[in-house]
Formats: sequence, C-alpha cells, structure tokens
Amino acid sequence: MAEAYALHDGAFGTAIVLESRANLVSHAHSESQLAMWLGGSRAVANVGAKVVPYGENVALGVNAFEAHDMVMEGSGSCLFLVFMISKQWLDALGSATGRNFRFPSPRVPISSAMRRSCWRVLDLIISADKSRQAIDDEVERLLEAAIAASTTGGAESPGSSVGVMLDHRLRSAIAHMREHVSEITTIDEIAAKVGLSRAHFFALFRDQLNTTPQVFWSGVRVEEAMRRVAEGGALTEVAMDLGFSAPGNFSRFFKEHTGVSPSIFKRAARDPSPVTVTGVPREQF
Repeated sequence: MAEAYALHDGAFGTAIVLESRANLVSHAHSESQLAMWLGGSRAVANVGAKVVPYGENVALGVNAFEAHDMVMEGSGSCLFLVFMISKQWLDALGSATGRNFRFPSPRVPISSAMRRSCWRVLDLIISADKSRQAIDDEVERLLEAAIAASTTGGAESPGSSVGVMLDHRLRSAIAHMREHVSEITTIDEIAAKVGLSRAHFFALFRDQLNTTPQVFWSGVRVEEAMRRVAEGGALTEVAMDLGFSAPGNFSRFFKEHTGVSPSIFKRAARDPSPVTVTGVPREQF
C-alpha cells in the first residue's frame, strides 16, 4: 500500500490525513491533538499510564505537551485523521464560550454524529473544489463535540489540572530550547542554564507538563523541522542545521515522531492539491 498523506491548514491549526506503517515513539506537541482511526491495522496509544485502543468508537485526545505514542497491533498500515489544535484557537474559543477546552481524558468516545462529521471533514480535505471556510467550520464542530465527549466519557487525566502559568525556570528552559533548537546540546546543559539539577528539572516537566525533558526537546526539534520543510527548505540543509549527522538519521527521526517521511510532508505542505487518500477500502469502515 502506498504511503498516503493530505494536509489542511486552518484557523484551528492543521488537519492531517496520515497512513502509518510503523509505531510512533513517545512524543509531545505544543498543540493539543485529536486522532481518529479510519481503518487498517488496529493500534493503541499510551498516554502516561493510560492505554487508549483506537477504534470506530474511540479516538485519542491529548493536551499540549502530554507525551504519547502509537503502537500498531498488526502488520500492514493504519489510517488516521489527525487534528493539531493550536493553543491560540482553543484560548479564543474558551474566552468566547466561558468553557475550558482541554481533554480531561485521552479516551474520546465517538458518537455516530461525530463519525459522520469526521467523514465530512475528510471528504472536504481531499475534494478538488474544497472551501477552506467549510473545512474550518466542520472541524470546529467536530472538535467541540470531541472535547465535550471526553469530558463526559472518561476519567480525569493526570495532566488535565495543569494551569497556564508554568514555573519561571520551566518557561526559561522552554524558551532556551526554542531559541537554540539548531544547536547540539544535552538535557543536563539545559537544566544547568536555568539553575536546576537534573532531578529537579525532570520533576518540573513531569509535574507541570506530564512529560519528560527529552520528549519535549524532541518535540521542539520536530516542530522546527516541520516548519522549515513546509517552507521549502532542502532536506539535507534542514538535517544539518538541526544537528543531525546524516540526512538518513533526520528522516528516521522525523518519521518516528510524525508518522510520515519529511519528503512526503514537504510535498503535501506545498502542493495545493493534496495527495488523494488511497489504499484502504472505505467499505472497511
């Protein structure tokens, strides 16, 4: 089955149609994420101590910075519709509605109405005459329903009580990571920059962001890689700028964290007509 990929950038963030052939390592994003399984091999996600089995009736919802992975339970490939939801959009939606838009549980029950909405989004993304506003409107309805379903359908997530005010040393560490993303450094060196011991540094990430410094640092590098690749940067140059010793190491790192190769991501990000999703018969769903 050919690797399939499509991408839509909207006011909410980014919607990605992704076919994965291999497991994803534990990783985190600065955005919240909703991942809906569309078909193919079964898969599970691990979010902290929680295991979320993907299926027709269950999606994965993770908040910003929460570490998670994806483990395939069979051979072949699996297809997902993934939404990377920007903090700015969620904050604006929360201010407008007076509600807290966080996933209290990573297990998101999918109703028949949400499933239909998922397929409408998918059809719009791969449509030749798609309307950006139509996609954004449908995605907003789906995301609001997903967060509401998570609230009523699951227990409280360990990271759901995290507030927006982080320890000042943690904020400094995150700022340092982003400002020096192109430099080769270690977690111990970053901890020392903000005056923390290794143990205290790890404890802050665990308690306030429900992740580890290594996972967060990898997420920062992936975000920068995605930005540069989407802007058309040569893959070899991006790899060397981010401190990888060889383009092959960069490609492996990129795919382990995103599920797609940097070359496919670059094509999807810059092609106004997304790659049509093929290979998984719709009759399976």
